[in-house]
Amino acid sequence: MKCNKFYTFILLVLYVNCFTIPLIGYVTENYPNFFDNPLLTNPMRLKIVHHLIPLDHPIKATLDLIFSHSRVLENETTFLDAGFEVIVPPLPNSFIIVARHPAIPGYVFKLHLDSEERSRQQLPHWVWLVSRCAEAKKIRKVIKEKNIRYFSVPDKWLFVLPVYPCSNSLHPQPIILVETDMELVSSEETERMWKMGIKRKHLDELYSIIKHGYGGRSVLHLPSNIPLTKHGKFAFIDTEGPQSDINLKAVKKHLSKEMRDYWDTLVR
Repeated sequence: MKCNKFYTFILLVLYVNCFTIPLIGYVTENYPNFFDNPLLTNPMRLKIVHHLIPLDHPIKATLDLIFSHSRVLENETTFLDAGFEVIVPPLPNSFIIVARHPAIPGYVFKLHLDSEERSRQQLPHWVWLVSRCAEAKKIRKVIKEKNIRYFSVPDKWLFVLPVYPCSNSLHPQPIILVETDMELVSSEETERMWKMGIKRKHLDELYSIIKHGYGGRSVLHLPSNIPLTKHGKFAFIDTEGPQSDINLKAVKKHLSKEMRDYWDTLVR
């Protein structure tokens, strides 16, 4: 078995030569539930590997413990029995659940239950979780390169679920998404800030980020997907959509008259 894992690892490296360094540095042949997981194909591994939560991450051991006792994602009952608290029930478009766990403060979890039969655009749920990580990484790069002061994006990782205990579902979920809790203010306060508190300096930074189309059309819904945090920054919390051309003028409806006029000068 160990030999087979080693050869699988070598094949992955050869298949994506340009990602050799990340693969070697980030994942070893002994990464739990990765190379010997029947729910993962090699193409899936190649997409997931760049976003795996590090083995030495402070919450990794606790996650392993929580998911080793039962098939947590079997259904809503098993999920709640494992101690998770649902913050947002399945959303109408992505069908994703947002939750917290008291044993892991400072983090939120985005996931789909094994019992969830709906899917966005008929694609597997794991595809969208990977996209959330990939687009957040692009936004983080812009924030760093441009020395952005008023916007942030949570760190996002993928946690590979153990195969055992087994699921009774026909389509068990292979991964969940873990991200830092950005400590958001109320939706009312966020809407008020976007309408009344935004200045040109905020819009300059917003434009420098979203002009690339990172995160897709969802970033245009400012109050719900780029809410205000208790630390005074706005956070890109929904990065599910892949990079695409977006109608930047759609942002205007969330702004004051003065800021709408200024936004026009940026996007024209």
